[in-house]
Amino acid sequence: MRRELLAPTLLAGGIAIVLTTTGLAARGGGGDGVRLASIEASPLVHGRHVPGRSGGTHAPAGPTTTVKVAPTTTTTSTTTTTAPPPSTATTAPPEPGPQPEVRSGGGIVCPVAGPTSFVDSWGAARSGGRSHQGTDMMADHGTPTVAPVSGTVEHRGSSVGGLSWYVHGDDGNTYFGTHLSGYANEGAGWVAAGTVIGYVGDTGNAAGTPHLHFEYHPGGGSPANSYPLVAAAC
Repeated sequence: MRRELLAPTLLAGGIAIVLTTTGLAARGGGGDGVRLASIEASPLVHGRHVPGRSGGTHAPAGPTTTVKVAPTTTTTSTTTTTAPPPSTATTAPPEPGPQPEVRSGGGIVCPVAGPTSFVDSWGAARSGGRSHQGTDMMADHGTPTVAPVSGTVEHRGSSVGGLSWYVHGDDGNTYFGTHLSGYANEGAGWVAAGTVIGYVGDTGNAAGTPHLHFEYHPGGGSPANSYPLVAAAC
């Protein structure tokens, strides 16, 4: 009995297959024998052998195994933005405007509730042969004017003074202010001292010179110099 083992050996230009015989001596020879068979390598074309120079044709290559690759699934991350809940904060009310600067003295409240300047111009000559019968209290346009005493307020205009107010005081005296730019608390009737009743302007014959022309009528009669009153109060 003998066994033949195939031992491939790579040679230049082809593949040599060495057949090694082992076991009992082959007929016609003794001991182990070696047989060499040479098979010339053939180039591969698309996985199959083509005929070599030896004229032989090699068996076609084994069946082609097709590997199917599962399609790649791409997961797109979607970020959902949730709108913030409606604000419950309340809007702060607007800042109040300048508050009247209530000043008093000499028994009255200063009729101009803001910065003012004035001089004693009682009796000064005026157009048409008139004399000045009040105190011109210079102030910015729109400055509040207030009731100098508590009493009943009346609003009405005149050709010379323009927009005007009258306060018939609880003290029995009448106080008059004119050249206003507008009224406040019109139709209010009785008001407390310091109540805003109008605003400094330049109506009437005071165009371009905003101020409050202020008069004092003791007992509701003829005017008297109002400068001592406003000088004490303002």
